[in-house]
Amino acid sequence: MVGGSNPPSPTKSQAALPMPLTRASAPYEPGLHSAPMARGTFSRFAPRSSRLRAAATRVLGDRRLLWGIVGIVGIQRVLADLPVFLPPGADVYGVIADARHALSNPGAMYPQSAVEIAAGFPYFPVVPPPGILIAIPSTFLAPPADVWSWVVANALMSLAGLVLIFLAIGSRTRWALPISVLVVLCFTPLFEDIRLGQRSGPLMLLTGAAMLTVRRHPAWAGLMAGVATSIKFYPAALALSVGPRQWWRFTGTMVAAAAAVLLVTFIPFGSPVLYLTKVLIPFTFGAGPGATHDCFQNSTPLLFSRLVGGVSFAVIDKSGVWRDVTLVPWHVTWLAQMLTYLTIATLVVGTVWAARRSGWAQPYSMSLAFSLGALVPGHVYTYQFISILPLTMVLVLRTIETRRWGVIALVGLAELVLINSPCSLVFPGLWTIAGLVIFAAAVTQAELFRNAART
Repeated sequence: MVGGSNPPSPTKSQAALPMPLTRASAPYEPGLHSAPMARGTFSRFAPRSSRLRAAATRVLGDRRLLWGIVGIVGIQRVLADLPVFLPPGADVYGVIADARHALSNPGAMYPQSAVEIAAGFPYFPVVPPPGILIAIPSTFLAPPADVWSWVVANALMSLAGLVLIFLAIGSRTRWALPISVLVVLCFTPLFEDIRLGQRSGPLMLLTGAAMLTVRRHPAWAGLMAGVATSIKFYPAALALSVGPRQWWRFTGTMVAAAAAVLLVTFIPFGSPVLYLTKVLIPFTFGAGPGATHDCFQNSTPLLFSRLVGGVSFAVIDKSGVWRDVTLVPWHVTWLAQMLTYLTIATLVVGTVWAARRSGWAQPYSMSLAFSLGALVPGHVYTYQFISILPLTMVLVLRTIETRRWGVIALVGLAELVLINSPCSLVFPGLWTIAGLVIFAAAVTQAELFRNAART
């Protein structure tokens, strides 16, 4: 990341001495610099804070230690996910089945979905046609190669997207790569998406490419964001994150690309009006499996409906039996709805405000808008929280560079929540709270990214 003016190079006799660093002189290398000592009333805390800074400097300056931690966490992740990888009811089987159905009789898919939504069936195709068609290449393989080919492709696209996001961040510090890998390994929603065979890989790839190219090629970035929007609609929020100079080229290209892809791909699937009125809107506003509200579903609306509205949710016990749990005795539904609308409005306004305050810095602004895909919708499964991962990476690297240890600790606690399955927590809505904490921390630190903005 490019910051303000760099400090003068130390002489040979000064090289061993700690050098103070202002907030405007990013990037910051913890192994080389130390913060000035606290003065006045807070001087009594100086020895303790100096020890903490020294410990952080030693850890961040030792790449072998960092990669060792990454290796340990990676082994723990494999041991935790391997036994539950690709379970019999994994979403990938439905993804492949939908793709085969699209080859044989696409015109019947959405009418059948409308019937199943009305009947309350547990599964039906709800994504737009591009989200179904992307898995068609895997259907030409015989089982189980068809399923595994999509799982591997989705994982590789997610990995490529994360690499592009890391390149867009542009941190040149020695610890940036191992810290980024550590953040990714601790982010359970990513592995939920991969182990279940969901569709977030293409979205991560396209959005990562848009984050990397938007500064110099906003039209190309808009094209990729438009294709991502045609697969799942929430990447359209990226239009909130682009500065005035680039907004028209980016947004115009994004809308045109999304509309073109959707219009062409809808031809064999039937009426987009039927899809909108009988499938998408009923599903979005509470019909179908979203009405079950089990512990694997968590969102901002569900958070307030459970804490304020007194709505129950299903949890599974050790014997595999589902039971309903109600946290509170009261049922103030109007207040729950009001808090939901207020929070969602705050999220949208906060995204635009923080992006503008940062000088429309990228990939900070885009990662803020992308995270709305987990915080705004009404029904969010565990794998859908993956849209908060880019923001977490951007925020952690920047706050470490600028030594905002309190923010880092707060984000670390939020990610500790996301390591666990929501159904294993005392309250599954802690996942949503963790996402809101990461978002709020990023918004409050918007000024940090102004110095990191690239022109």
